[in-house]
Amino acid sequence: MWSGRFSGKPDKLMQEFSQSVSFDQRLWKEDIQGSLAYAAELQRIGILDEKELADIKTGFATITKEIESGKFEWKVELEDVHMNIEARLTELIGDAGKKLHTGRSRNDQVATDFRMWCVNRSAEIQSATAELGLAITERAEETIDVIIPAYTHLQRAMPVRMAHHLLAYVSLMYHSRYSLPGYNFGGEIRYSPLGSGACTGNSFGVDMKRLANDVLPYGARGAPMLNSMDAVSNRDFALDLIFACAKCMTHLSRISEDMILWSSSEFGFVTLGDAVTTGSSIMPQKRNPDACELVRGKTGRVVGHLMALFTTLKGLPMTYNRDLQEDKEAVFDATDQTLACLRVMALVFSKENFKVNRERIQQQLDSGAGYMEAMNVADWLVLQGVPFRDGHDITGRLVKYVESKGMRFADLTAEDLKAVDERLKPELLNELSLEALVERKQVYAGTARAQVEARLKELKDWLKE
Repeated sequence: MWSGRFSGKPDKLMQEFSQSVSFDQRLWKEDIQGSLAYAAELQRIGILDEKELADIKTGFATITKEIESGKFEWKVELEDVHMNIEARLTELIGDAGKKLHTGRSRNDQVATDFRMWCVNRSAEIQSATAELGLAITERAEETIDVIIPAYTHLQRAMPVRMAHHLLAYVSLMYHSRYSLPGYNFGGEIRYSPLGSGACTGNSFGVDMKRLANDVLPYGARGAPMLNSMDAVSNRDFALDLIFACAKCMTHLSRISEDMILWSSSEFGFVTLGDAVTTGSSIMPQKRNPDACELVRGKTGRVVGHLMALFTTLKGLPMTYNRDLQEDKEAVFDATDQTLACLRVMALVFSKENFKVNRERIQQQLDSGAGYMEAMNVADWLVLQGVPFRDGHDITGRLVKYVESKGMRFADLTAEDLKAVDERLKPELLNELSLEALVERKQVYAGTARAQVEARLKELKDWLKE
């Protein structure tokens, strides 16, 4: 490849050290797509004739079949996916293959291919977030009548519909999906570097706007990068994708933590199925939530890739530097792990693997632990004209009274209320149900049944877009 400039060959150790084809061969589809778009533009400006363009298309069709069938020979000495494919094309069709690189550098070629790959992978992750969201909405529909404790500081706070809690997870998937680069094909990722050459542009007058539209997938409207130097060295799109993956994985980790707690003997809200749990090598009674623990563990790995890429980019001078070869493995693994975790969590929330233990939940509520009815008292006092701060104090004294007597709120009598404060009237006793407190939240994001059902419909409609 470098025979015109160098008389010797790289040491074998150097070849192994510098090669990227072992991992960047994943870009082969995008490389062929970008090359076909560039070949068409070379034909339009007269560098290629119609027969040469036809030969290139035929050659790429052959290479596609070879790669898909596993017959393509990837050669380390050709360094990367781009040179491997170009060399094979030239071998198949001769001089037309040699003309394809006219005015193009591997710098803008790899930046284009990698950008296209990130768009395609982002679309896969968007789809996976929707699939997980839909699985969770199905469980939410089944649990709209189940009330569980909501926690702050991991202490019981207020009652909530399990459906509302589950829809919080769907909301996290909404945030994850929306932050992915290429969502609705807006943002920085739609810009194309193709035609920027090594760093200063193309010498043959290619139409970069036409190329941008040709290489962006799904018929979305693309645009050329504004500056050729930035175009070949910019990896913001890769940072954006890993950031979105790290954000999504953080969401999945939080969901996993809840499932680990909920499936413990101490909580017992749910039982996770055999398909997503394992046993112990020594304790035969164990059902370990391995799927959720692995998702929680892999989150650090993906966040680490984001930090690694930031560190790689932070000191690079303009324009392309070989350090940028390190961008791909970080993105490849981050997206692989995110996709796998999304799919595993969809399995966790499948009907077969997510069993709600209604009787155990009711037992927990009947115990009165946490005094979650307290907010009913404070809210009721406000409706009687008592300032909230005074109501807060009265309610706190009532909780102290109940706690000192070893009682539950459900055990209170009119005499107990009067003993704490004259403003606690007997009719308050009719307001001390958890269902009543849940139904008080008649606001857009609240826990009242009508509001939960409305948000459920909205989220399902969004997930099916």
